[in-house]
Amino acid sequence: FRQNFIEAHPLPSLSITVTNWMSFWSLPLSYTLRNVIFRFVHKKLPCRSLLSYIYKLPPSATWCTICNCYTVESATHLLFTCPPKHFVWNEIIFEFLWPTVDITDILESCLHLDFQSRLVYCKFSDVLSPAIVSLISLAEIWKAHFQYVFNSTAFNPYHVL
Repeated sequence: FRQNFIEAHPLPSLSITVTNWMSFWSLPLSYTLRNVIFRFVHKKLPCRSLLSYIYKLPPSATWCTICNCYTVESATHLLFTCPPKHFVWNEIIFEFLWPTVDITDILESCLHLDFQSRLVYCKFSDVLSPAIVSLISLAEIWKAHFQYVFNSTAFNPYHVL
């Protein structure tokens, strides 16, 4: 499986600086948090579109089953743009990062591991950094999504919050 996966999906070229990598690895994160962001950056999250591509499934197998809007479940959709997850991000932004951040800023920060220049404000900066808020939120969305996938637990945005 691993060899087939590697051959079908070579590593993408990344536009992440050494400084951003060093900054990311220095953050106090759990393995789950590191795993999610690392897979996202490398475009290796097990979302429906990637799994469908690997296993040669029909196009309908790529659709998001959480929002039921016939949208392809890409990694970005899985973590950011699916409507229930978009709601979670809006609540996180309003609670912690408002008014200087939007979902696109968080998405771009994660893709480039550039948390210092894109996420500059947190209401509780004496306790939390914007990067930590964003990454913990990302991991909680990931966990709730896979509770839905493996345990058939409905994705409830309020449980994530």
